[in-house]
This record gives sequence, C-alpha cells and structure tokens, in this order.
Amino acid sequence: MSHQPSDKNVTLVLFHNDLRVADNATLSTAANLSSNGKLLLVYASSLAEGLNDINSDPAYHYDTMGSAREQFLQESLADLNASLTQLGNRLLYLKKDATVPDTLTQLHELIEVQQVTDICVSKTSDYYQNQVYALLQDKHPQIRWHVQTTAMLFDELPLEQLPKSFTQFRKKIENDHDLLHTEEDATISPTPESLAPMPESMADKSECFCDAHQCDLQEVDSFRGGESNGLKHLERYFDSEAPSTYKTTRNALDNWTQSTKLSAWLANGSLSVNTVLNRLRRYERDIIANGSTYWIWFELLWREYFYWYAITLKQKLFWFTGIGQHMPATQLDEERLLQWTRGQTPYPIVNACMNQLNTTGYMSNRGRQLVASCFIHELGLDWRYGAAYFEQHLIDYDVGSNWGNWQYLAGVGADPRGSRQFNLKKQTQQYDPEGAFIRQWQGNIKKSDE
Repeated sequence: MSHQPSDKNVTLVLFHNDLRVADNATLSTAANLSSNGKLLLVYASSLAEGLNDINSDPAYHYDTMGSAREQFLQESLADLNASLTQLGNRLLYLKKDATVPDTLTQLHELIEVQQVTDICVSKTSDYYQNQVYALLQDKHPQIRWHVQTTAMLFDELPLEQLPKSFTQFRKKIENDHDLLHTEEDATISPTPESLAPMPESMADKSECFCDAHQCDLQEVDSFRGGESNGLKHLERYFDSEAPSTYKTTRNALDNWTQSTKLSAWLANGSLSVNTVLNRLRRYERDIIANGSTYWIWFELLWREYFYWYAITLKQKLFWFTGIGQHMPATQLDEERLLQWTRGQTPYPIVNACMNQLNTTGYMSNRGRQLVASCFIHELGLDWRYGAAYFEQHLIDYDVGSNWGNWQYLAGVGADPRGSRQFNLKKQTQQYDPEGAFIRQWQGNIKKSDE
C-alpha cells in the first residue's frame, strides 16, 4: 500500500552505498513522500561501531579507514552535497566527535528530535548495515520504512536459490532471455527536479566538506570521488577504444586504460550499475560487440553474484571456515602480517602490489589475486586479516566482492576446485617481464630492510 505524503511528513534518507542523485530510486521515493513535508538527507559514518553485541570480535577489524579510501569517500560526499544543494536541500554528515560516542547514537537522537515519520534506504548486502536497519526498526517501530533497489542488476535473486559457483550462476542467467533484456536498456529512475527542504531547526546546522569545485576537477588517469567524476570517467572510457580490447588488457598491473576502473564509483554508489550497463550496451550497438565487451558484462555479473552471495551467507561471509566444513591450515603470525602489509615479503611482485595499494588505495585484479595467494599459501596467514586490510584501504571496497573473493582464494568459498595458489615467479615473468612494475613500486627490498 502506498503512503500519501502530508505536510506533517518528515522523511529521512539514510545514504550508504548510493551516493548519487541520478538513477537513485531511494532518493526519488523520498522526494515523492516529502513533497508536502520536510526531508532529512543523512550520511552517517561507522554506524556499525554502535553494535557492540553483534560486532563482538574485533580481532581482525581495523580502527581507521585508509587515507586514500577516506579521501575518495570525502570527495564523493562533497560531490553529493553539491548536487543535493542544487536541488534545494543538503547532506547532513554524522561523524563521531568528543561529545557523542558513536554515530548510531546521533542518528537515534536525530530521529527522535525531528519526529521522523518515514525512512528511505537502499538495499545492501552489508550484513552489519542491515543489522543497523533492524535495530532502528525495533527502536522506532512507528516509522514507515521504504527500501529500494539501487545497487544491483536484479531487484531480487533471479533464481530459486544461489548456485554454489559463479559459472553455474552465469549460465543460468545467460540462458534466461527474460533476465538478460539485451534488446532494451535497463530502467533508470528519474532524478528529482527539486527536493523538499530540511526541518527549520536544522537549517543553520553547518557541515564541513572539501571544496566541491576542487573535488570536481578530475584529472585524466586518476580516481576522484563523486557522481560527477564517475560520469565523466564513464564517458571518457567508452568514448575510447579501450572497451574493445578489455579482455586482452584487463590483467595489466599498472595502466589506467587497460581496465575499466569503474569499480570505485560503483562500490560507493556514485555510479549505478544500470547506468554502466546501458553505456556498455550503447557501445556494443554503435561501435562493436565482441569478446572484450562481453567480458565487461561478465565482470558485472561477477559483482552481482557476490552481492547475492553476501546476502545469502550473512555472518558466514566473515567466518574463518566460510562455507566450508574444515578449518583452513593457516593462522595469524604478526611478524609475517606486518611484512605483507608493509610490502616487505621475500616476493618482489607482492611487495610492489602492496606498495601500490598503500599509496593509491587501488590494486589491479591480477595484483589482488597474487597478494592474496601469497598471504594464504606462502605466508600461511588467516585470510580474514588480509580481507580486513583490503577493506581498510581499497577505494573500491565492496563487502560481497572483497570477502567473497578472499573466501574463494582461501578455499572456503564459492570455488568448486578449492583453494587457488599462484606461482609468483611465473606470474612475475608473465605480467612484469621487464620488472618495470616492480621498479615503479619499489618491490625489491634493500638488504638493510630484511
């Protein structure tokens, strides 16, 4: 049953991984609900820290976000705030401070003081974020909830149950023409023409964002957060010839044009997956459809699979045994963990990749497989610590893709062949035969450092 807006409505949008105004069904719903009322647009950092009873094992969790990931987030929020301001409202950014212990407490107080009647959120595969939503619903049972799909290709799991491997998932999807919709573009939610104002009592509440104009000036070959920068990159990429060679170049370790580089904007929702898919389909119609453009679709399906994988597994996504029945033969060794995180292992290719991650917040897909394989097999470490380190630092961190891929490589996830180990010497010869990447990122340790 739809709810009719009234002048007493106070609608709250809780942004999470949907930091955009275009193709955002959550924002569109909120705009309709609040057309005669008031609208609160909120981003709350580290909400799950308030769930001590749920997130009770901090052994492999991190305390602070990596600097590159934090910067990308701040740029994204500044860009979102600029867009919302143009529509007649602005973003309220809840952060921890000296007077309030956590942002969940701040959110509870905001809901109560402003007498919120409706809350709008986007569906997410983040288990802990969903626990926050459940807690809010329990604490404020009078509030109406509106949950929209903004992050996936499919509103619901398109199969009766999730297959145990991606290959099975892909084949079932691609064999069902009703799911593919290859002859028509995906539906895009309309962008609101304007937004209702926030409550008068919040009008003078100041927020501190980086300069929106500065954040919008994206240089070529760089990650800058925000919807406007994501859209620029999307067009720049598909205006080039790069999509037609993606399959043959995607494993390059350090070249901006060799892979799409769309993952960062997709991860925090600055770009919608439907916007990306529609641009891909247009490229295939207007330019070329080949094995490389198919492989971009293939990667979008991988992302979709891990989304539903995380939804299905819930807490098991973070368990040492994953979906397996046996304990992995790995453990925590603090010294080896530090060697890996600092790029000081005996393996130059791994060191170079880790130095790249620590400096930029990004690492190629091939690099991620190599450093994870080394972490698990050569160093014999508990895979969860590697996954948590990636979560801390990757600007394109996505809960399902990150933890699902680590499970996959550790042999406790969705891989019927069990754990995968890469021959680091062979991989170095194949992907960095001249040693240029290792030199660029200082993968060779000086003897004094050993």
